[in-house]
Amino acid sequence: MSIKGARNIEIPQLHGRGGSVSECVELLERGKSDQRRKDDDNGDKDEFEFIKLKKMICGRCGKIHHRKKCSELALHEEEGHNWWSIIFSLLVIGLVISGIVAAIFLVGYVDELLYWHGQRMQLDEFLQGELTPPRLPSSWISPHHFVFQADDGSLSILDTSRNFSVTILVTNHTLRQLNVKGYQCSKDLSYVLFQHNLKSVYRQSFTAHYTIYDVSKDHYTPVEIRQKNFLQASVANWTSHHIPVRLESSPKAQPERLQHVSWLGNTTSLLIVFDNDIYVRTSPVDETDTQLTFTGTPDVIYNGVPDWLYQEDVLQTPEALWSSPDGSHLLYATFNDSEVGILNFPWFHTGAVLGSTKTENRGASSFPGSRTVRYPTPGSAIPVVQLWVVDISNLTNLEHHPVMPPKALIGQDFYLTSAGWIGQKNNLISVVWINRPQNLSIISSCLAPNWTCIEISCLPQEQSKCKWILVK
Repeated sequence: MSIKGARNIEIPQLHGRGGSVSECVELLERGKSDQRRKDDDNGDKDEFEFIKLKKMICGRCGKIHHRKKCSELALHEEEGHNWWSIIFSLLVIGLVISGIVAAIFLVGYVDELLYWHGQRMQLDEFLQGELTPPRLPSSWISPHHFVFQADDGSLSILDTSRNFSVTILVTNHTLRQLNVKGYQCSKDLSYVLFQHNLKSVYRQSFTAHYTIYDVSKDHYTPVEIRQKNFLQASVANWTSHHIPVRLESSPKAQPERLQHVSWLGNTTSLLIVFDNDIYVRTSPVDETDTQLTFTGTPDVIYNGVPDWLYQEDVLQTPEALWSSPDGSHLLYATFNDSEVGILNFPWFHTGAVLGSTKTENRGASSFPGSRTVRYPTPGSAIPVVQLWVVDISNLTNLEHHPVMPPKALIGQDFYLTSAGWIGQKNNLISVVWINRPQNLSIISSCLAPNWTCIEISCLPQEQSKCKWILVK
């Protein structure tokens, strides 16, 4: 019997309930051989008809297991012609994966975990805070403005008077350009003073580069010290991205490391300490600086910054100057270490080679270098401290007024433990003194214009003489 569309391939009548498996397989093999011969003459156009033939043959198998066997044979033949689809699918998958990888690297924000090498945590990493994520401190600029570093790395302002709205002050891109480690905002939020490239001196002190950022113009102004003959070049470069603003006494043209820079009270004037002397700049964009002190000597006399003893054990801060809230007066301390003994100690660094016998290191020193520090010992001289108040509202006629210590401490060694302005005016300061045995502490209140001090604390047996100071 001939099946329609099967190219005269004869299929014998399967009697009974169906043919055997061998008969079905034999019919398929015969049809396959006949189809190959005809494909040589007619091409691949009869392939579809042969597939239909196989299905019809399988349909003639009466028993269920016979049909299953024939269907598996037919399916096996059909799958052999889908390899182009498989290759196409693999190409599409590869293109999608390549696009995802390219997008990740083009954006540039790759998860740092991808670079994790599975190293063990070291004790020094924990003790030195190397595993602590760097984050700039937050601060209140006014009763309603709070500056903080947002999750995206930018400096933002929280305004409590406007439904706690948040606005960006400095973008993360700007902070990353300079690798900012500290900042100070002016009270009007028009400028931000950046602190970067820190270099440690002692545990509490450091030198750094300082840059002023103009919020409205997105403009940088490095705070530096500059000679007069470089002034014209500095003004000519004002339109560039980084403009040097230097003091007049610096012998260098490159960025200068400064000991301290801060805003002068609530103004946009600057206080600068360089080589143990204090300078005032009336405007962030001004090239004129006024030197307030002239006695600064490295490692001997300090103006506005503490010596080693005071920064380590007494004040524990890197600065020793306090401006009045309105910026019209400056209170600062002077430390004279000329009578303090000198301690010489070894300084170990990578250049020092101990006991080296290698040929390439024979020229290197076999001993570490040394450094010195003014270090008072029991019974020896200690730094002599002096407090000063200077009126900087008139820079052409500067007047320095000394703040005298209490009479009970005159003629003996004493320390200055704290000082500062009281209230929002510029006519009252408070100072805390202590004798060297540290069994007597006296708090003094000093009033303008002569800065005469009165004691507002006394010994326990003199409680009847103690007075309260009225702060308005």
